[in-house]
Amino acid sequence: MDELSIWTLQPDGTAEAVKAVSGLDLENRLEETLVQRPNMLEPDIQLVGRQTPTDGGPSDLLGVDRHGRLVVFELKRERLTRDAVTQCIDYASALDAMDPEEELAPHISKCSGTHRIEKIPDFKAWYENHFDENELSALLPPRLVLVGLGIDDRAERMARFLQAGGIDIAVLTFYGFEHGGETLLARQVEIEVEHDSPSIPRRRRYKTASEKRQDLERNLSERGLSDLFENITQALATALPSTNQRTGSSSIGFILRQGGRERRICQLWAGDGNNYKGNYVHLDTTAENYDADALLKIEQRARDSGWYSMDNGNRVGIAIENTEDWEQKRPAIVEFLKEAVDLRRKAPAP
Repeated sequence: MDELSIWTLQPDGTAEAVKAVSGLDLENRLEETLVQRPNMLEPDIQLVGRQTPTDGGPSDLLGVDRHGRLVVFELKRERLTRDAVTQCIDYASALDAMDPEEELAPHISKCSGTHRIEKIPDFKAWYENHFDENELSALLPPRLVLVGLGIDDRAERMARFLQAGGIDIAVLTFYGFEHGGETLLARQVEIEVEHDSPSIPRRRRYKTASEKRQDLERNLSERGLSDLFENITQALATALPSTNQRTGSSSIGFILRQGGRERRICQLWAGDGNNYKGNYVHLDTTAENYDADALLKIEQRARDSGWYSMDNGNRVGIAIENTEDWEQKRPAIVEFLKEAVDLRRKAPAP
């Protein structure tokens, strides 16, 4: 692939080449820039790890894409070579060998919170909050993305060979330029994967609704929470008649349909999230769900009612440790959730 070139167009119709730059300064700035602006890697990617240890060595960046799939980014502060391809395969295969619930989720939780990556105390809960229709197993197999300042012919040939063989691998290159006293960064997609394309085989690891219900019932029975969870579920369903319920392996979500789309208003969890041994309720408070005045009101009501902030303020939650605790908190919880539904605005279509 030829390197990227940029020209400025002059009023008289002539074109002036913009000076390309490289060197240590650009190389050092690239990774930090991508961590602070992950959408430069791909839209809606959420970074969950940086320099995450694997059996093959530390993975530069770990992300979860908009479909809930793990992405292994191998960054080189120079041209990509075949070593970058083999390293990325090594890291991805090591992560793929982990059991999603028993090994991978705890490993991501443990290794998060460093190098400007948000701390995720409970990755399983975080994942189910963001992808309530997925099981953790939907993380795997990982996607592979190579990122560098250009790519050599052998590395590109290897990546295309792997892609043709069904490996979900993509290549991004960045190029630096100087113009008007500023450093410009250009992104070029060398090898792209259509993530929803049937030509890329993926192992189906999703559970049916019936299997999720069985998992939830088993989880509740083992913890002695079945009756309490059912009481809370019925109370929330009565308080939120305009919502539909969606069952997961560890939770029940209450879904509000507005403007032709479904959005989760709150979720009832069972188990050990955020160090709580009983049940707990989360209310989604992302800015897109409310107008500015309503969001401020919801946040104030949450603080006044003893709800705790989660995910950088995108959610609030409250613990329900036992039946006595539920009976004390029930009126305030129901009132708060009713108010949240009343304040919910029609979200724009995605």
